[in-house]
Amino acid sequence: MKFKVRGRINLIGVVAALGLVALLCISLFRLSATMHDDIERSTQQVVETARAVVEHYHDEEVAGRMSRADAQKAALSTLGSLRYGDKDYFWVNDMHPRMLMHPIKPELNGTDLTNNRDASGKAHFVQMAQIVRDKGAGFLEYQWTKPGEPVPQPKLSYVMGFAPWGWVIGSGVYIDRIDAAVWRSAAILSGLALIVLVAVGLFSQAIGRSISKPVEALAARMRGLAVGDTDAAIPGIGRHDEIGEMSDALQVFRDAAIVAREREAEQQQVVAEVGQGLDALAKGDLTARIDAEFTGAFAKIRTDFNQAMVAVGDAMQAVSHSAGSIRTGATEISGASDDLSRRTEHQAASLEETAAAMDEITMTVRQTAAGALQANETMAATRADAEAGGRIVRDAVEAMGRIKRSSDEISQIISVIDGIAFQTNLLALNAGVEAARAGDAGRGFAVVASEVRALAQRSADAARDVKARIQSSGTQVESGVALVGETGRALDRIVTRVVEIGDLVGRIAAGADQQALGLQQVNTAVNEMDSVTQQNAAMVEESTAAARSLAAEAEALARHVARFRLAMEPAVVQMAPPVRRYRSAA
Repeated sequence: MKFKVRGRINLIGVVAALGLVALLCISLFRLSATMHDDIERSTQQVVETARAVVEHYHDEEVAGRMSRADAQKAALSTLGSLRYGDKDYFWVNDMHPRMLMHPIKPELNGTDLTNNRDASGKAHFVQMAQIVRDKGAGFLEYQWTKPGEPVPQPKLSYVMGFAPWGWVIGSGVYIDRIDAAVWRSAAILSGLALIVLVAVGLFSQAIGRSISKPVEALAARMRGLAVGDTDAAIPGIGRHDEIGEMSDALQVFRDAAIVAREREAEQQQVVAEVGQGLDALAKGDLTARIDAEFTGAFAKIRTDFNQAMVAVGDAMQAVSHSAGSIRTGATEISGASDDLSRRTEHQAASLEETAAAMDEITMTVRQTAAGALQANETMAATRADAEAGGRIVRDAVEAMGRIKRSSDEISQIISVIDGIAFQTNLLALNAGVEAARAGDAGRGFAVVASEVRALAQRSADAARDVKARIQSSGTQVESGVALVGETGRALDRIVTRVVEIGDLVGRIAAGADQQALGLQQVNTAVNEMDSVTQQNAAMVEESTAAARSLAAEAEALARHVARFRLAMEPAVVQMAPPVRRYRSAA
């Protein structure tokens, strides 16, 4: 949203007016609250004063100077005659509640107020008694008729209890009286605010006119300057405020515009001269020069243009001479590229043959390595079999040893049996001798002794035979142990030889692998050389094509240079035709 200067100044007045209205509303709200508080406080104070009157008569009763009935009667009479404010009064009822004294409505005196309600149905006397019971004192709002008026009005009353006599002392003020006072204050404040608003409005209008008119005049003059009017005077010159500073600045702008117009005319002349020179340059005339005299910074433009034309002419002459040299060099490069291409092709063919031979050698070495590896695996299996046979022979030797030890033990047992048989034979002989001495009584015992002796003899013979056989077996076992031991030693020697042969075969296989790896690397290098050679051949062909293209471009460049008119025409350079060499099929 855009505002002019006067509108913005008026906007300040509007904002000030709105602020004043807001301040007025806040003040009225606070005034209303303050007046309500003051009236409540004053009502509470007058009720406290009435209670002090009742306390006075209670003190008279306590002192014995008055009876309770007289004291209460005097207190009610005194309170009934008291007035304050706008004919405001006091009334007294008890906690039942029952009206004891009402100066405005004496018909209520002595009546039960339990069912007495205001226009809204509120049992206000019951609530007053309850307030006294709960808090001892407090405010209550209800509706009550004014003296001489039939319509009830809102009323705010303060009640306070007097416990010795069970009384409720109260007094109140009508709400409309408070509202009337508030509205009177509001009218006064509104009038003052209106006066201030009018003054602010008039002042802002005056200030707006004093600022906007000179600004509008300056704006109109600036619009004139914008369309090229530099003759009219600048308004506000000589003022000693911001308007005067703006006028002085606008005067500077006008002077600058006049100078700019003069410089523009000079620029147009310079542009025309430079345009003629550039037109001649576009037509190929490099002898064109700017002869007109320029002033100031434009003089440098004239000098720079003339120097540029001289430099371009010199450059074109140099280009003309260089075109012939480039064509000759391109022809020589093309011939050399043809020779290099032919040699590169021969080298590529040789490398291809070398790569094929290296592939065959690599394949042979790989086959040798594979055979050596297979032989190594066979030798490893043979070594394992020989080691297993050695273990079996060692087990057989140990078994033979155990058999020999068992034979020795059996021989010892048989020797014991032979000794036992010998002793038995002696015993049987002694028994026979004793039986012979006994005569007939020992005849049966002699027969038994004879049989025992015969058995002992046969046992001894059998033991000797078994011993002889076992000794023969032991001799054969010892011979077998010796043979088996010799077999084990032979197998150990075989294992040793197999291990040595396996190591040799392993080294042969490792050497073959290394040879295969080395040949593979050599083969890779040869293939890379072949690839590089092929790339070189392609690059040579590209170089040849580039040289021929360069020669063609040099000829075209010479034709283009011939279009320009130079200060000193160079002699025509005779260029030899390019030497074309064709690649042999070899």
